[in-house]
Amino acid sequence: MTRDACALALLLCLGFAGCATTPHDTVPSPAPPPEGQPLAPTAEPDQRQSYPKQPMIPSAQTTEVDDPWQGFNRAIWYFNNDLFDDYLIGPVAHAWMFISPETVRRHIEQAFDNLNSPGYVIQPLLQGDPKQSGIALSRFLINSTVGIAGIFDPAHHYLGLKRRPEDFGQTLGVWGVGPGPYLSLPIILPRTCLRDALAYPVDWVLNEGDGGVWTIWAPWYAGIAVGSAKYTNRRALIDADLIAGRAAAVDWYIAARDAYLQGRERDIRNGVDTEETPNDELYQIDDGNGASR
Repeated sequence: MTRDACALALLLCLGFAGCATTPHDTVPSPAPPPEGQPLAPTAEPDQRQSYPKQPMIPSAQTTEVDDPWQGFNRAIWYFNNDLFDDYLIGPVAHAWMFISPETVRRHIEQAFDNLNSPGYVIQPLLQGDPKQSGIALSRFLINSTVGIAGIFDPAHHYLGLKRRPEDFGQTLGVWGVGPGPYLSLPIILPRTCLRDALAYPVDWVLNEGDGGVWTIWAPWYAGIAVGSAKYTNRRALIDADLIAGRAAAVDWYIAARDAYLQGRERDIRNGVDTEETPNDELYQIDDGNGASR
């Protein structure tokens, strides 16, 4: 059986493995650390940054956080990390890594992210930033056509139009709504806070790449299959940094919680360049495994 056939067969099987998935981030991984904190080293330090953003080890400096539900959160955290990830999504992601080049995985993620463009266009308008809204709209039009449905990112690669993910939680933050208590939920929102959890239904409608209204009319099994493929691919992209983060953290729950909250504050302020550097080399989809494990 060829590599392509193996990949297709695995993706078809993901519909069964992803019965518990929902249209949102299923990978319980931490957000990037404060500016200046280095990424934990991986086997390929000169490799382009993966897409989406890699989880990084948070700063050793801790701050007071609102976490009154820590007992509940830790129980959910154990389920997400030590059960769901270790015994289901992780092994499936490793199998996908074995048969797919990383270049392919990055392009798949870019295509899904391109479907989130309605939210990336509307949220900056709500935040009083029409310039960014225009950039997001231009990116969508260019990447959906020249970039072949978002598989490639010529808008950034050739025109300098940088990707900036936006969601309704960030908009509420810009409006002055505080994060509220930290919250872990099973699979659908493994790392969030009360404000972002309440904003999730709006993001589910606008961010078509993370679910969206199309799933209402699509057959249930189509949503499961697409969601399983998407999150398995995303889990494969962050595998190396998940391993590094877990190994470096004294308390993985605290480390991921603090990194998430710090990262969300930076996203709200747009204080860090969220640029990702996708790989647009058309001929780098090689025939080897190409997977970093």
